[in-house]
Amino acid sequence: MISEVDEALRAALRETLSRGTLVRFDPPTPSWLAEPHPRPTVHLFLFQLRDDPSLPGVGRRELSYLVTARAEDIEREHRLLDRALRTLTASPELAADTVVRLADPGGGDLWSALGMPARAAFVIAVSAPGSPS
Repeated sequence: MISEVDEALRAALRETLSRGTLVRFDPPTPSWLAEPHPRPTVHLFLFQLRDDPSLPGVGRRELSYLVTARAEDIEREHRLLDRALRTLTASPELAADTVVRLADPGGGDLWSALGMPARAAFVIAVSAPGSPS
């Protein structure tokens, strides 16, 4: 289920992002701050997987992704992040029987846990079919 959701997210973003923009699933790291001119990249960091709280006992899982962007400067990062936000929330159904919504995880705590200063980002929750608990 995780790889299918990852691929659906990647495919949706590749349709709307500029050619050459990377879509990656690795976690944010402090080394990002040392890179002077990174290649434009949208990162989707899967940080939580749980039973879908809106549908308990139905065999659905909720995957939470921190979505952030890196580019040459903050303005370009914000444009990338805006495009990712519009793409991922434009149609709540990403793939068959999969629903995407904007979520609120308390982002500052997540950045602190990763050992990084807060950055512009948003969180999506993807509800997908999974095996029952």
